[in-house]
Amino acid sequence: MGENQRGAPALSRGLKILEVLAAADGELSFSSLKETSQVPGPSLWRLLHVLRDTGYVLYDPKNHTYRLGYKFLYMRNLLLDRIGFRSEARHYLRKLVDLTGETAEFSGRVKDELVLLDQDESPQAVRLFSRIGSTYPYFHATAPGKVYLAYMPEGRLESVIERIGLPAITEYTVTDFGVLKQQLAKVRAEGYAVDHQEMRLGVFRIASPVFGADGKVVACLGVAGPSFRLDDEKENFIGGAVKHVAEELSREVSQR
Repeated sequence: MGENQRGAPALSRGLKILEVLAAADGELSFSSLKETSQVPGPSLWRLLHVLRDTGYVLYDPKNHTYRLGYKFLYMRNLLLDRIGFRSEARHYLRKLVDLTGETAEFSGRVKDELVLLDQDESPQAVRLFSRIGSTYPYFHATAPGKVYLAYMPEGRLESVIERIGLPAITEYTVTDFGVLKQQLAKVRAEGYAVDHQEMRLGVFRIASPVFGADGKVVACLGVAGPSFRLDDEKENFIGGAVKHVAEELSREVSQR
């Protein structure tokens, strides 16, 4: 067996450990981490030792618990830098918060998942907050995902939907391809996408595309908040604001 084949199980287990820690609400004990990750105890012990030494996992000796290390914050900053318009995006996130009073989000696509790359929280007491790095695999159920779908070539759109499906995440999720295509046409016409509790009950999102110099969607800019604050008038206002700010960022990105 080659070296790559021998190392593959350890790599897979190491990644599983990191995924479990990332999804946890707080720190995890060794036993909780073992149970959730399904990694055998001896292997878990060895991998945690390596992850601690490399800065990917932190250990609390007082409580005997583990959590993700600050290395991930460093990597997140590198990712935003690689996108090429990190500082510009943050400026426009703040602008959206000031305009709408809701949490502003900056997201990108990584293969068949949406990733929340950055956000600026609403100042309101009741507001939406999501973890940076959160992923959303169902494009049809969230506004940024609909943006990406709306600007895909027809053939690619059908292949993506065939691969990921149209499952009902909530009772409001669109599960009919014909209805979804009508929504995507509206996204292209209006310049922004909306989801009303389609991915998460009680939450709305509105997003617009950020275009690169080649005219392709390189990211999404949008807002999210509690659905009880969104009526038709506010949806139109926020949609217009998000579209306008995303167009400003697109112009800046295209001139780089």
